[in-house]
Amino acid sequence: MQVLSIKKYNELQTQKWQRDYDKAVAEGRNWGCMPQLAFYIFNKNYGFVAFGEKTALWDKTKKGVIEYWEQEQIRRKVRGY
Repeated sequence: MQVLSIKKYNELQTQKWQRDYDKAVAEGRNWGCMPQLAFYIFNKNYGFVAFGEKTALWDKTKKGVIEYWEQEQIRRKVRGY
């Protein structure tokens, strides 16, 4: 798990989206199959994001997002994901 401010996280994810978009253009995909930026970033101007390989969680405070992450990890074990 990593924790970043929303501004830094959105910048990081925008760069990832740009790489994925360029790859899709090089593959010759049509416009309906292009990566969408809205699926990569949070539409927020404040707060923190805790993220891992496949999950990203947002909260107003750094302490809050860490607690949220820990709760989700416990829930995943209980649910068996």
